[in-house]
Amino acid sequence: MKSTHLALTAAVVLALGVSGCSKDRKAEADTGTAKATVTTDAPASVVPDSQLQSQAQQAATASSTPVDGSGPVTTTTAAPPAAPEKK
Repeated sequence: MKSTHLALTAAVVLALGVSGCSKDRKAEADTGTAKATVTTDAPASVVPDSQLQSQAQQAATASSTPVDGSGPVTTTTAAPPAAPEKK
């Protein structure tokens, strides 16, 4: 659960970290099991809409993936479990 919140927080911080003087913009994503909204006040020239949408999708995907890795993500950075030792 903590890694889910950490990923979502990281995505929001990334989107909000770039400051600008334009109107707030937001992107939303829905994976079916989780929804995420990412907002920024950075202009589109600094944070393109495609990047904003990508961050929202990554946050929603991270939030919908159980800690055991059995969620909808088809790729992972986690190493596979070690094979049991034979005696």
